[in-house]
Amino acid sequence: MQFTLEVPDVANISQTDAQILFAMKLFEADKLSLGKAAEVAGLSYRAFYELLIRYGIPVVTMTEEDVKWEIAHARISQ
Repeated sequence: MQFTLEVPDVANISQTDAQILFAMKLFEADKLSLGKAAEVAGLSYRAFYELLIRYGIPVVTMTEEDVKWEIAHARISQ
């Protein structure tokens, strides 16, 4: 799907920045995977990952139950 978005001049944002912000929001809303969002943003996986971290957007989300399960099933390597 392709669409056009008009951003007011007062936003003072480039098309590239708007594309990146849009991709970040889609990732944050769990609408796109990290890889697909990076693609939409026009960035490499790593660059997009680092950008998410810089903006404080969680890359991995775990529920309390997920954490408890991980702890209960963790194996200690020796």
